Amino acid sequence: MLRLTRFVAALLLAACNGGNGQETGFGSSITTAPAGSTTSGTGTSTTTSTSASTAEDSAAASSESSGSSTSSASSGGIPDLGAIPDGGDGPPPGCKGKVDFLFTISGSFTMEPKQARLKASFPGFIATLESEFADFDYHILSANTSALWGHPVLCAGCQDVCPEVPEYPCGVAPEPCDTVQGAGVTYPIGKDASNERCELASGLRYITTGQPELVDAFTCIASMGTNGSDEVAEATVKALADEMNHAPGACNEGFLRDDALLVVVAIQDTYDQESEGTAEDWRDALLEAKGGDADAVVLLVISTDIDVPEALCGYDPGTEHELRTWTELMQPNALFGSICAEGYSDYFATVAKMIKSQCDVFVPQ
Repeated sequence: MLRLTRFVAALLLAACNGGNGQETGFGSSITTAPAGSTTSGTGTSTTTSTSASTAEDSAAASSESSGSSTSSASSGGIPDLGAIPDGGDGPPPGCKGKVDFLFTISGSFTMEPKQARLKASFPGFIATLESEFADFDYHILSANTSALWGHPVLCAGCQDVCPEVPEYPCGVAPEPCDTVQGAGVTYPIGKDASNERCELASGLRYITTGQPELVDAFTCIASMGTNGSDEVAEATVKALADEMNHAPGACNEGFLRDDALLVVVAIQDTYDQESEGTAEDWRDALLEAKGGDADAVVLLVISTDIDVPEALCGYDPGTEHELRTWTELMQPNALFGSICAEGYSDYFATVAKMIKSQCDVFVPQ
């Protein structure tokens, strides 16, 4: 009987150890992300293990005694191994294809060809993201970089047609949010602009998933024209402000979602020395919009690169390039691109991979 008891105990212990007689227990690796973490990555790994005795004599002795050992047999001959640890909750849930895109596009008089490159790169960018996410759920907002309506200098006092800007419909009155900096643009107006109310199926000031003719809708809201402002950083801050998103009847109400990754695309061909605040202030505004979680934001800046020797725009160092500083402060979840590139498709191909990777590690709060 003693031999049989020893044999049963040994078999059960071997089964718990996966059949490897050299192991002394079993373990469970549980990966979690600390609440409010602002560090990019997948979390902090913690390993928990429980050991059982493998001494045959101890198992036999336990079966003959009162069974106080953790590996002692119960009255039925089954070892009491204690509580078995679970496998944790698995990997972080990620954004599950939910992405909020905020575009802030300069309306400077030099921006027409750059806006054209941006619009040309959009179809491939969206197609790549649709292939990466099984359930791609997007919000796309193009923020007003200027509070001006139309072309108030060249078209001052016009009643029907503006002689200097014939495409500008003088007789159209603005809606309340049309003249708010940072509000979503639905009627880009002025020289080289859409000069029409964009057809957004959402009825909101931004595009949502399921938008018919998505490329046409984006082309409309991204055609900011060339009589606006250079203040893309300031417009970004205002577009993400709490009162612009969460107040009843706010211009951008519903755009920011707690469980979505925020992707900001700022495009301007100057240093943006006119925006209020500093690069540090702009960084803080992005983090505040996402509850302080740096992993919830991706910043993309396309601007002049004249501050670096390998510049495509021509090297001319001098004043601090605050848009580049802003990008550096948001690393590693940020990417700077030269506005003087012949096209932006390669840039956005890299961006698509960044968004997919960041979506995978994003933990909604």
